[in-house]
Amino acid sequence: MLFEGKRIGGVIDFYFAGIDCLLFDVAVTLNDWCVHPGGEIDAPRAQALLAAYHARRPFTQPERDAWPVLLRAAALRFWLSRLYDFYLPRAGELVHAHDPEHFRRILKLRIAHAGDAPWI
Repeated sequence: MLFEGKRIGGVIDFYFAGIDCLLFDVAVTLNDWCVHPGGEIDAPRAQALLAAYHARRPFTQPERDAWPVLLRAAALRFWLSRLYDFYLPRAGELVHAHDPEHFRRILKLRIAHAGDAPWI
């Protein structure tokens, strides 16, 4: 998301969203927008994101059961894509390689706290 002050000014990289189950995109968003610099979940932000989502479409019971797995899958997907871009840059592409370590930390935390999801 790109912001102009407090308003959304643009959405980028959206072509990767919406190609899997809806909840995967929510997990990706939470792992990106609702974490502290060390990768720990920022509970107030996570609760706000999920409350807004639930107001439009509550999780089904199977989705609630899958939530910890989807948080890990989302972290793994971004760690692997960042590793790829960092160590195997594609010639001629204007891809800014982000630090893969950030999502490795997030993945490790999601694995360590797989049963802790009080915000759903």
